[in-house]
Amino acid sequence: MRFSRSTLHSLALAGCLAGILGGCHKQKPPPSIDGLSAALERSAEQTLGAPSLANEQIDLAAKPGQIDAQAAEVLQAASAAGGVGIRSLNAQGQVSIIATIPENNLDAFKARLRHAKAPLEKPSSSTRLIEILIENATPTPSPP
Repeated sequence: MRFSRSTLHSLALAGCLAGILGGCHKQKPPPSIDGLSAALERSAEQTLGAPSLANEQIDLAAKPGQIDAQAAEVLQAASAAGGVGIRSLNAQGQVSIIATIPENNLDAFKARLRHAKAPLEKPSSSTRLIEILIENATPTPSPP
């Protein structure tokens, strides 16, 4: 059987295309992402804090060993202002309190956090969501 030169070129071209297309359809094993997924999750937890839903954030520093007492004072101040607070720990090891405070008693709540007095009113229905973060105060070095 004899083929013309153009037929041979066509057959060679068809063979090359079949080899190329056949190579594209080879299934490669999926990459292993077990470790990558866990590493990304840990990295995100360490670098990204949870987004705050609060209208305002107040940062407080407590003397070493006094974080629990400071958190109790914040919860009492929220209650006295006609609001309510929920305590938790955040990823940075700080005590986080989310408090809902009636709008008209917000200044009185903040005053109580500063250990000052301010008049309280009958709580209004309009509220503010406040996040209070409490962390240990860094001790200042004593002079030599």
